[in-house]
Amino acid sequence: RARAAGVRPSIQWSARSRRGARTQATGGDASVPVSPGVRRGPSPREPVTPPLPGSPRGENQKENNSGSMAWANQLWKQYDPINNIIFPKMGARPTYDDRGKPFVGELQVRDVIYKTVMVSLPVLVPGGLCAPPKLIECPLLCVFRADAKRLQKCKGKGCVVYLHGNGTDIGGASEEAKTLARELDCHVLVPEYPGYGRAEGIANEDTVDAVTHATIRFAVETLSVPHDRLVLYGRSVGTGPAAAAASRMTLTSPLGPPAALVLHSPYTSIYEFAKEKAGGLLSYLLVSERWPTRVNLTRTGCPVLLIHGDKDEVIPFRHSAKLRKDAAKRSTAHAARNFGDRNDTKQGDGQFRHGTKGGAAGVVQLHVQKGASHNVFDFYGDVADPIASFLKRHERAPFAKGGASLDEMGLDLQNLDTRLAEVGPGEAEEYPFANG
Repeated sequence: RARAAGVRPSIQWSARSRRGARTQATGGDASVPVSPGVRRGPSPREPVTPPLPGSPRGENQKENNSGSMAWANQLWKQYDPINNIIFPKMGARPTYDDRGKPFVGELQVRDVIYKTVMVSLPVLVPGGLCAPPKLIECPLLCVFRADAKRLQKCKGKGCVVYLHGNGTDIGGASEEAKTLARELDCHVLVPEYPGYGRAEGIANEDTVDAVTHATIRFAVETLSVPHDRLVLYGRSVGTGPAAAAASRMTLTSPLGPPAALVLHSPYTSIYEFAKEKAGGLLSYLLVSERWPTRVNLTRTGCPVLLIHGDKDEVIPFRHSAKLRKDAAKRSTAHAARNFGDRNDTKQGDGQFRHGTKGGAAGVVQLHVQKGASHNVFDFYGDVADPIASFLKRHERAPFAKGGASLDEMGLDLQNLDTRLAEVGPGEAEEYPFANG
């Protein structure tokens, strides 16, 4: 059990956290976004994910059978050779050096400087068979929006956590991150997956979830970004951990869910995607369930935007269509258990609005990228602009009521490496792999 001395490190949840250019995308992903991980039985804080029809967990598995089976499933997923299919770029040559070149630097646009830096993010990951969690370091790409006259003065009106695809490292995602920062007037944080770029460790479901957790914790605890200014954006394989994080924040954080969740080329779940590609029997034997986005969307209390190309050859468009339909259909079943009293209504515009008692009102909206494939699309016209329009329409950061722009957050952007070192990775108990 690792602990940062003298620090209460939950993302959710310390008193400190309560204060709280057009580009053409051509190389976002490799072939298959699938991802393994580790889960250790049901947490008293979080309901067990209901089994999906046809998944290896079966239709009628009871929650109290999750002990030894969950441990075995966790161990299998950690050492599963399918990890190398899900994350094919592990061990590939990094696109950047140890100082973040060539993507670090500054760009001035009128009175704003977009400052791109790389910091070292401490993360706890599972230690393996009968071993305690271990500490690794993963690069974190940060695009900060600062005042041109006073470089350390924050001009960000929100913060985007961007989880990239499995065919690139953070260097390959840097231009997209800079575009999002300019178009949304937000800071953008892009964590490196373990085993990618210059990050230590190996990528699987638990380690990627751990890095996601550490990144959100950095935003909330170190930078003091309020939850209602935080937008989670996942691309392809990154949609699974993004949806899982939004679900955890909704269910366990007293600060509530993030401002919004954006899923670009999502899959319904890893198992269902593999079943579709490899067939039911082979998938049943070799692929355990990971990142059930179908379920996680029904437990997410913020507006959700799905973006998908209708010519996507890697993750077919029908995955997003099914997610949108499923999120509306299954939300009622989870309402009493997860959110309290809740009413779902279908509006005349075809969107489903989920009213939650004491929580944020959510919508599930689908933007279709006409003629776009998985890796070839107009990032500005088919990603950044639809995200901005969605956030403005639903009055989410960086927009206020009536579509007006929010005030700048005024965050402290100085001495980030020192502050990260002081805070440390947090306690193992707060990480998703310890609370499966």
